[in-house]
Amino acid sequence: MIIQTSFLSSPAPWRFSIGFYDPKRKVILDFGNSRACGSNHNRISIHAEQKAIEYCRTHDKKNKYKIFIGRYARDGHLKPAYCCRACSQLVNKYNFQDRIFTLDNDKFVSALKKNPETSIGYQLKHNMFD
Repeated sequence: MIIQTSFLSSPAPWRFSIGFYDPKRKVILDFGNSRACGSNHNRISIHAEQKAIEYCRTHDKKNKYKIFIGRYARDGHLKPAYCCRACSQLVNKYNFQDRIFTLDNDKFVSALKKNPETSIGYQLKHNMFD
């Protein structure tokens, strides 16, 4: 499957980290971003995977959208972004294993790892560093 990645390659002022793709119509439907939470929230941030699943559960009734997640480096190229432990559990809970991807060496690969790490924000909040 070949997908135009021009939306991913130019880091304009808006640095999106989520893209929603409809393979049937071959169009990018929407963009999104992870966001930080306030001080009165039980989480530090809402990850891109969580926002993507929330979007697909409300807008994708036929379960056909694909989710592409990535991160921009300082020099502007796109780096792969893999799911943390909590996001991996969420992806598995809602059966999105075959629908969430990241760009690695100019190829789309699954964003799930076999042994995911705990997110850095969670480690900071609970002093889990060695």
